[in-house]
Amino acid sequence: MQMALAAAPFVSAGMSVVSAAGQISAGRTQQRMYNAQAEQARIQGRSQAIAYKQQGAAVLRNLNETLASTIALAGAGNVDPTSGSARVMQEFARAEAFAEYGTALDNAVLAKEGAAAQAQVYRMAGRAAFQTGIINAAGALGEGIQRSLTLQPGATAAP
Repeated sequence: MQMALAAAPFVSAGMSVVSAAGQISAGRTQQRMYNAQAEQARIQGRSQAIAYKQQGAAVLRNLNETLASTIALAGAGNVDPTSGSARVMQEFARAEAFAEYGTALDNAVLAKEGAAAQAQVYRMAGRAAFQTGIINAAGALGEGIQRSLTLQPGATAAP
C-alpha cells in the first residue's frame, strides 16, 4: 500500500505527459486537415479558372463562326461584307464577344485569387489549431504537476 502511494505522483506525472503528447498530436492532425483543405481550395480555384478560360475560348470560336456566316451571307447576296449593314453586324458581334471574353478572363483571375485567399484562411486556421494543441499540452502538464504535488505529502509548488 505504501509503495502504491509512493508511485502515485509518478503515475500522475506520466499520465500528464501522455495527455500533453495527445494534445500536440491532435493539434498537428488538425493542422494537416486544414492544410489539405487549403490545397483542395487551391486546386478547385485552378479548375474554375480553366473552365472560365475555356468559356472565353468558346466565345472567340463563336465569334469566328458569326463573322464567317455574316461574310458568307453578304457575299451570297452580292453585298460588300466590309461595308454597310454587314460591317455593322460584324462590329457588333466583335464588341459583344470581346466584352464576354474579357469577363471570362476576369472571372478566371478572380477564381484563382479567391481560392488562394481561401487557402490562406485554411492555413492560418491550421497554424492556430497546432498552437492551441501546444497550449493545451502545457495546460495538461501544469495540471499534472499540480496533481502530482497534491498526491505527494509535504511537497509544494513553491521553490
